[in-house]
Amino acid sequence: MPPNNDTTFMKCLAGGIGCGCSGFLTNPMDVIKIKNQQFGGDTYGSFSGTARVLFREEGARGFLKGAASSVLREMTYSSLRMGLYEPIKGVVTRATTSQDPESPVVKWTSAFLSGAIGSAMFNPVDLVKVRFQSQLPGQPRPYSSIANAFATIYKEEHGLKGLYNGTSPTVIRAAFLTCAQLGSYDVLKNNILVRRLNFDNEKSSTHFAAALLASVITTTAANPADVVKTRVMNDRSNGHSGKSLMHFKSILRDEGSMAFMKG
Repeated sequence: MPPNNDTTFMKCLAGGIGCGCSGFLTNPMDVIKIKNQQFGGDTYGSFSGTARVLFREEGARGFLKGAASSVLREMTYSSLRMGLYEPIKGVVTRATTSQDPESPVVKWTSAFLSGAIGSAMFNPVDLVKVRFQSQLPGQPRPYSSIANAFATIYKEEHGLKGLYNGTSPTVIRAAFLTCAQLGSYDVLKNNILVRRLNFDNEKSSTHFAAALLASVITTTAANPADVVKTRVMNDRSNGHSGKSLMHFKSILRDEGSMAFMKG
């Protein structure tokens, strides 16, 4: 059965609004994460240490850097990755030999594709968010507004190529994140907790347990690509070909494999 366009639209809308609210509420943690991933060291090497430095030097306002772009990112990128999951799942189900919508392979493939599509389309919003959140205390704001950020990057960094700087690690991160988030939650709740461990499908505790386990898997799976993404998006040098691989090798060579778990 083809997807209902109204239902798909409402899922995209609901996903965008919900993720937009979450993006605003979790922006302080995101600012800390970006500082950990980009700068590290003694000043920004830990979560608690970075939080203390930010609060001491900038106050509560420091934790709201990039909040507007965070909300915009979630209401665009996340609306698609959440809303397109079920329609893509229907297409993937029909394309498989078993045609079983409950298959873990179908669920993970669908989540992987919905995350990749959403992130690829809205990479410019993610780029602006990272630039705002990477601003250090005492530095001037990188741009006066979100619109100014788009215009400046387009003008100074080779047009659309500049706005899509970091697309490769962004797509990889989003694909793994969405695959782990939606696919793992679905598999953990329905295939393991409900079917194998006899949890009640309707109880809040079942949803909470599945979400908690899925969040651990999600963070671990997506973090290496997230670190590379942060470095690439803050790299304003000319020539975007091969940046992701260059930063990956640089991190591995200079900081070791555990650096991919920063943030």
